[in-house]
Amino acid sequence: MTERRLGAWLRDAEHQMNQEMNDFARQYGLTGMQLSLIDFLSRNTTTTVFQVDLEHEFHVQRSTASLLVKRMVERDLVTRVVATSDSRKRQLRLTAKGQRLVPIVQQHLEQQDAKMVADLSASEARAFQHALRNISHWHTTKE
Repeated sequence: MTERRLGAWLRDAEHQMNQEMNDFARQYGLTGMQLSLIDFLSRNTTTTVFQVDLEHEFHVQRSTASLLVKRMVERDLVTRVVATSDSRKRQLRLTAKGQRLVPIVQQHLEQQDAKMVADLSASEARAFQHALRNISHWHTTKE
């Protein structure tokens, strides 16, 4: 049997993480992507976040980000506010209901992170994080 490619391991790991996130989110009537958006907005409170920022952070098309935001607005988790800098843009903010989910989401993500490195030494965990950071920036680096 041939040795598995690294890309196959990464794909399987991403699938497993997404499945676990969706399973966790389901108890709140949400999706894993919606929980990820709550986490993203909670970690970016000092900057103005627009829909285009979601497109870049989650590597999704405009239509996907738009539908995600629309559903979260309908569930009173996010608001869209006209940006003071450009009236064509809408700033995204967590509502009080969305804010109440922040500690729950953060705790779950911290547990997920800890599970990923549970069997690694501290130096292996740092190397793993370094490798993932490098891989995640492939599309932004020029050769």
